[in-house]
This record gives sequence, structure tokens and C-alpha cells, in this order.
Amino acid sequence: MENMKRQNLELAEHVKQLSIKVHNWQTKARANEAMMTALKSNLQQAQQAVALSLEQSKEGCGDSEADDAASSHHGDDDAHARTFKENRELREQRTCRVCRCNDVSILLLPCRHLCLCKECEARLDACPLCRSLKNASVQVYMS
Repeated sequence: MENMKRQNLELAEHVKQLSIKVHNWQTKARANEAMMTALKSNLQQAQQAVALSLEQSKEGCGDSEADDAASSHHGDDDAHARTFKENRELREQRTCRVCRCNDVSILLLPCRHLCLCKECEARLDACPLCRSLKNASVQVYMS
């Protein structure tokens, strides 16, 4: 009878430990899901920025007579200047914040800033934008 009580207590303790482990795994799964959602959102934003940049870089490249006639108007000078400024800003956003040469391709975690090229990421322990310590990084491929 005492053996059964002891075994029952051991089993109850084992169930309690397993319950704690299940709770820990569920917490990790929720954290990973949240990170995946954030990464997916950042990737979509990066893809939209690239698409916008490509779209804007294609503007003004045509050689039709309508383009030539439109560019002769004074009001279009403002539009061209604005487009040029937007293109420059987008280019700056896609350029590594450290070397200012390569395109960004590394997403830092936990801050989720997409701000470094692969070469510069290997040399840094903190995000150059917010100065938070990185605990991981993900290479992002933009096409």
C-alpha cells in the first residue's frame, strides 16, 4: 500500500513537471509565431519598397514623343525633382548603414531593422540604428 502511495506521488510529480514543460513549449511556440509574423511583415514592406523603387526608376525612361513633350513643361520640372528625390531616398534606405556601398540584406533581431549588408553584419554586435544588441540575424533575399 505504501509503495502504491509513493508511486502515486511520483507520478503526480512527473505529471506536474510535464505540465510545466508543455507550458514552456507553448510559450516558445507563441514567441516563434510572433517573430515569424513580424519577419513576414518586414519582408512584405521590403518587397513593396523594392517594387516602388523599380517602378519609379522605370518612369522617365521611355523615349516616346509624349514623354518629350511632357518634359518640356515647367510644372514637370517639379515632378522630376520630386521623383529624383524619392529615388535617392529609396536608394539610401536600401544601402547599408555602415559601409554605404552594398545593398541591405540582413535583418537584425530582436529590433527587426533591415539595415546592413552581409559583410558589415559579421563585424557588428549591435544595430547601427537603435544600438540594441543583436541576438540573431536573418539574410533577406529581395527580388
